[in-house]
Amino acid sequence: MEKHDGSGCGKECETLLKLAQAEELAAKKAGIYSRILTDTALSEDMEALALRHEQRKETLEKLSGGSR
Repeated sequence: MEKHDGSGCGKECETLLKLAQAEELAAKKAGIYSRILTDTALSEDMEALALRHEQRKETLEKLSGGSR
């Protein structure tokens, strides 16, 4: 997957890329929490949340033209 650095990108594209970065961070945090939680149900919920953040990140990157 090709990474897009935002150069030559308009304001809308830059905004989408910043949102994608925020989603990536949220996915990483949720993934970490899913591994350290001792409550099985909460752990599974955090794992699902991490997946949703990752999917949103991919969508935002596609919309920005950063992933081909």
